Amino acid sequence: MSTRSQVSPGFLLAFGGWRRTAALTALAPLLLCLAVSDVAAQKRCAGGAVDVTADTAEERQFACQAAVHAIELLSRCEIALRQPIKLAIRPEVRHPLNGPIFGSFDTRGEVALITDSGHISALLKGTPYAELPRQEFYRSLIVHEVVHGIMHQNMLRPASTHAAYEYPAYALQIASMPEAVRKLILQRYKPADLSSEILFNDVILFFDPYFFAARAYTHFAAAADGCELLRGLLRGEAQFIAPSMM
Repeated sequence: MSTRSQVSPGFLLAFGGWRRTAALTALAPLLLCLAVSDVAAQKRCAGGAVDVTADTAEERQFACQAAVHAIELLSRCEIALRQPIKLAIRPEVRHPLNGPIFGSFDTRGEVALITDSGHISALLKGTPYAELPRQEFYRSLIVHEVVHGIMHQNMLRPASTHAAYEYPAYALQIASMPEAVRKLILQRYKPADLSSEILFNDVILFFDPYFFAARAYTHFAAAADGCELLRGLLRGEAQFIAPSMM
């Protein structure tokens, strides 16, 4: 909750008796305006049942375009959005153990949480994505989280590993990028490594999620039927994902 719309205790204690009441009465309209300005507006995206909450109309429109793109990518595989998804753009999204992160999808609340574009640069420093055009990366980030949401709605069996959960989001995130931007990611790795037959697994995902992402896209794009790979994940029948070791 923002503190800009609140009066500090020190300020209140400076007034006594009727002066306190009179001061607060005089300030009420200003405080109300500040409180309203802190509440981000919500927009239902045209072309998709996604409700975007963000501070500006430009942010909401940009997020809607990316979300609709994610819906379109999965619709080509006959995987549909079954109920509305909420998408919230925030100054910071935190992982309970690892601190600030790009974004996440809360399966309980059906809400995708995305760090706003003004705070993304600090998170990108030192990562392979730092050299990407910022707007294209940010668009793909929203695609990633919306894909999580739609896949979750269509799961017939819960994903048994993190790798199974992340594969479709990473594959379609990179697929959503312009070809020139994809090349910037893929050229960092040897083609033989990207086309390796090693099963996708949680170890690779945890130690190098960027390589995992590039491999996921390469594997998906090279498949005779990439859509069947995604549908297999929904059924829990993906033989290209290593089983859980737990």
